[in-house]
Amino acid sequence: MRGAFYTGEKLLEIRETPTPEPGPGQILIKVDIACVCGTDLHIVAGEYFSRPPVIIGHEFAGVVAGLGEGATAAKVGDLVTVEPHQYCRVCKFCKTGREHLCLDKRGYGTYYNGGFAEYAAVAENTVYPAPAGIGAREAALAEVLGCCIRGVDRSGMRIGDTVAVLGCSSVGMIFTKLARRAGAARIIVSEPNGERRRAALGYGADLAVDPGLLKETLDRETGGLGPDVVIECSGVPAAAGQAVALAGRGARVVLFGVAPPGETVSIEPNGIFMKELAIVGSTINPFTHYRAVEMLPSLGLGDLITHVFPLARINEAMEAARRGAGLKIAIEPNG
Repeated sequence: MRGAFYTGEKLLEIRETPTPEPGPGQILIKVDIACVCGTDLHIVAGEYFSRPPVIIGHEFAGVVAGLGEGATAAKVGDLVTVEPHQYCRVCKFCKTGREHLCLDKRGYGTYYNGGFAEYAAVAENTVYPAPAGIGAREAALAEVLGCCIRGVDRSGMRIGDTVAVLGCSSVGMIFTKLARRAGAARIIVSEPNGERRRAALGYGADLAVDPGLLKETLDRETGGLGPDVVIECSGVPAAAGQAVALAGRGARVVLFGVAPPGETVSIEPNGIFMKELAIVGSTINPFTHYRAVEMLPSLGLGDLITHVFPLARINEAMEAARRGAGLKIAIEPNG
């Protein structure tokens, strides 16, 4: 089969490699769709953990093509999605219900070969059959949706809240839609890309503005009180600082976007104290992938994938994602 390997260089290399055989408790998937995540861009830039040479790609869905001994989580021919993490089960965090903070977490697309390939063999405990009526494109979004559900959980979002979403790529769109479902009274999106601002209105935003207009917009819409929840999705350090500065009294600020390691922001501790802010991180999708799969039929995320490339053009796809083309970039390894 063919796979896109990260070798430690700045580009991915398409290689011929043996099609994996599913071992005991594993499931072989013929990959239909694998989405490009911002984390993939960080991996290729050398800014995120990986173990090269490794086939990257952790947001993927496909059809079960084979079963290892004892595997029962799906049947051959089923469309499935993958929760791409394996945990050690023995560290403090695994033993206290916080597996996502595992000291020896290993993922498909970082440590193990992932979804930018024609086939992938994964542990059956990571496999979730797609709901009836859901196609591969929507199923491939389950992983990122699960991460966003975790972010909403961390935000403490309540019915009637004013929510500000900073950055509106696919993640910002999903947060916008989830905030609307959660009962937000107002959703105000900040995004420099005009095309994405227009798209955000279709995903439930009440207003979508350029970042330079965000403060005056929030002041006007909240009577100067500021938002109750701020979710920073871009990973741009300046936006993280802006999220804290613009938060209203008693607000919850979720730093969701992945910033390059070592980047810092300047914040005013007195402002955090006086406004009694809660600033939290949100990492991956602990026990939310199941919930994401359950939500797929009712969310209508099918048009979130706007650009699809064949595997041979994966570096072109990565560059398109890097420059912010469309909403979500995807690969069809067998297309």
